Amino acid sequence: MNETRIKEIITQLIGIEINDIHQNLILVGLDSMKTINLVVELEEEFDIVIDDNDLLFENFSTISRIVDLISQKVIGKELYTTKYNELL
Repeated sequence: MNETRIKEIITQLIGIEINDIHQNLILVGLDSMKTINLVVELEEEFDIVIDDNDLLFENFSTISRIVDLISQKVIGKELYTTKYNELL
């Protein structure tokens, strides 16, 4: 998982570089509109789908939480692709 790339995307969106991956992103400017933009950027960057069920404050409260969510999505996609290819 590319934590550095996620930090870059967030820095672009809120205009502040975040060094502490446990920093509360709401307190430094990640509002609801920026969160939607973040979701779009993450989906495009990592070729994943973030479901409506994943749009929880807890998942986007810190860089650490976002990295966890994206890691789960990437691993899930890789497992699905592997299983699908095995069936072919």
